[in-house]
Amino acid sequence: MNAGLADREPHRLSAGLLALTVHALFFAVLVLGVRWQSHQAERYAVELWESLPVHEPVVEPVDPPLQAAVPLGEVAQPAAKSVQQKADIELKDKKVAKESKPQPSAKEMRQQKLLEEQRMLEAYAEKRRTEEQERVRAEVQRATAAEMGRYRDMIRSKIRHNIVMPPDVMAGISVEFKVVLLPDGSVLDAVRLKSSGNPAYDEATERAIYKAQPLPIPTDPLLKQDFRELRLTIRPEDE
Repeated sequence: MNAGLADREPHRLSAGLLALTVHALFFAVLVLGVRWQSHQAERYAVELWESLPVHEPVVEPVDPPLQAAVPLGEVAQPAAKSVQQKADIELKDKKVAKESKPQPSAKEMRQQKLLEEQRMLEAYAEKRRTEEQERVRAEVQRATAAEMGRYRDMIRSKIRHNIVMPPDVMAGISVEFKVVLLPDGSVLDAVRLKSSGNPAYDEATERAIYKAQPLPIPTDPLLKQDFRELRLTIRPEDE
């Protein structure tokens, strides 16, 4: 009886170890399965969006160009060299264009010279024509003024000869009248503008104006227009 129990004791020990090992493995499988499920849920989390997000372009800041440091007391002239180069290029382009321009032939040069001489002659002739017109105009004006002065002297002389000189008339006095004439030289009106200071002489001169009509006037129609209204100064010794 005791010998049989002794034989069974090793088998029970082996079965117990095997059962313990199986339980340990089963427990490990359960723990690892729970951890795997928890990691998978975290990895495949899903978010719902109402609309797709708009990614704005990222503008990277651009650093300004670096400028060379200017020593203290000196003025920087960054554009001086470029301006001079531009001027040199323009001068070179003009020189090249001038050299590449075709030169006129001898015939064309003669024609151009003839045209210039013709223009000079025409300008000289126009200048002479203008000077001649001015000279003629001046001579006409002088002749007109002389003719009008001559007729004015004739009118004053005729009036003076018709004055019945009152006594005690001082030398050097004068009276001024505005005389309105008709085309035939008749006196339409005589208005005293300035008295001589001697009423008797003023009245005698006014009577002489009407007595001397018709007064001498030019026959030229253009000059006759200037004698429709005269301002006459009459002196006792009118010359």
